[in-house]
Amino acid sequence: MDLVDEKLGRTHWGICRAAGGITGDFCPNQDGACPGTVLTTSGPDEYGLLTAAVSQRVSSSGMTSARTMTTDRRSATITHVNAIAAAAAGHHHLRIGLILLVILVLGALGYGATRLSHRTRSHRTRSLRPRSPRPVSPEPAGPRPEPAPEPPRELAPSPPPRRAPVSLPGPDGGWAVETHGLTKRFGTNVAVDDVELRVPRGSAFGYLGPNGAGKTTLIRTLLGLTKANAGTMSLLGTPVPADRRSALARVGAIVDEPRFHPHLTGRDNLRLLAAARGGDAGQRIDPSLARVGLADRAGDKVATYSMGMRQRLGVAACLLADPELLMLDEPMNGLDPAGMHEMRAMIASLAAEGRTVVLSSHLLDEVQRTCDAVAIVDHGRVIRQGPIDELIRGAGAMVVEIDCAEPTRAKQLIDEAGIAAGTALAHTGLTVTLPAGASREAVADLNRRLVRAEIDVYGLQEVQTSLEDWFLSVTSRLGEAS
Repeated sequence: MDLVDEKLGRTHWGICRAAGGITGDFCPNQDGACPGTVLTTSGPDEYGLLTAAVSQRVSSSGMTSARTMTTDRRSATITHVNAIAAAAAGHHHLRIGLILLVILVLGALGYGATRLSHRTRSHRTRSLRPRSPRPVSPEPAGPRPEPAPEPPRELAPSPPPRRAPVSLPGPDGGWAVETHGLTKRFGTNVAVDDVELRVPRGSAFGYLGPNGAGKTTLIRTLLGLTKANAGTMSLLGTPVPADRRSALARVGAIVDEPRFHPHLTGRDNLRLLAAARGGDAGQRIDPSLARVGLADRAGDKVATYSMGMRQRLGVAACLLADPELLMLDEPMNGLDPAGMHEMRAMIASLAAEGRTVVLSSHLLDEVQRTCDAVAIVDHGRVIRQGPIDELIRGAGAMVVEIDCAEPTRAKQLIDEAGIAAGTALAHTGLTVTLPAGASREAVADLNRRLVRAEIDVYGLQEVQTSLEDWFLSVTSRLGEAS
């Protein structure tokens, strides 16, 4: 076989091996036994040379129609061979990648196991290694020298003593609200500062203070709406927040202002709240509306209600739970004089039923008219608390107006007796200022002295100090002390 025949045979043998044993006209092994020679010719020039040689050899032998490899057949054969070779190369690369990945994983596991074993052996070696005893230097003979006295240490300044809690005798039924050292901070701002609060049951209790004094924050803390930083508290004898769910089941509250769906009627809003609360709340809707005076307007949309009507609807919402304790945050806000009068009457009736009503306000006059006891709060601290009459009576001097026949002689008599802090002639008689802490017996003593001096007395009237005057006197003294 010449060079062309050798190239042709070698080329086709490669094709036969790649094609899986496909035989052709020019295969040296016509019986299909392909020797499996690898295809070595890949360039287009060599393929052209082989094709020309094949064409010349076939035409010379006279078998053009039967033994000529056409151009189309050659192209299809080469394309088929290239595809098979590419697939084989891809599978070969995939196998190599999988092998490398397995080697890397096994190597990492082996490295980790080696490090872990090494650390375990090192730890055991250190733990089992005996510690060498420290050398002890021999003590010198003779008496032991006394150690030098230590210099006196400077004592750190002791913190200021904590204010002792106010001890008030508890009522028979216990306290409705009780706090000890209650504190709530917002960053560096102390909104509730070490509050000691006692609210007796069955009373109308006012939490009185200026705007920003921490009244709303205290109510939110008592209800568990914000977490206290320190202190303890209880509602109706139940600790909060430890048993908050049980405590709030008997509590009704309005914080800031009542909010309702304006497109719904007053009755529909209460139906939503009753459905959320469950139990017998749905049966209390109509009685609650009648109790706050909204039975005639219950079918109107809340958007048509005035501020006072929304306040009363909020109280009706509180009554759905048949509460023992009501907390009302600024219930007089936005009310006209008639609305305030109705709110005062409603709070008094609730307290008369044995319920406890705690209301916060900055309106001193309204608190004095509505509440039995108050707590005065300023900058988050309770500065005074107790029944209003006792607080006012112990706040300062008592003033008595005397209507008599001879005011000038009566003034001289009282001044010479030295039983008054001051006297002044008035248009209708005489004004006498008794010393601070004087009791009502001092008023009776004034009357006796004037009668013995044969001065006709037509009337004596004690001038009550208002809660506003007392509040201003207390805060002014605190300001002077600071």
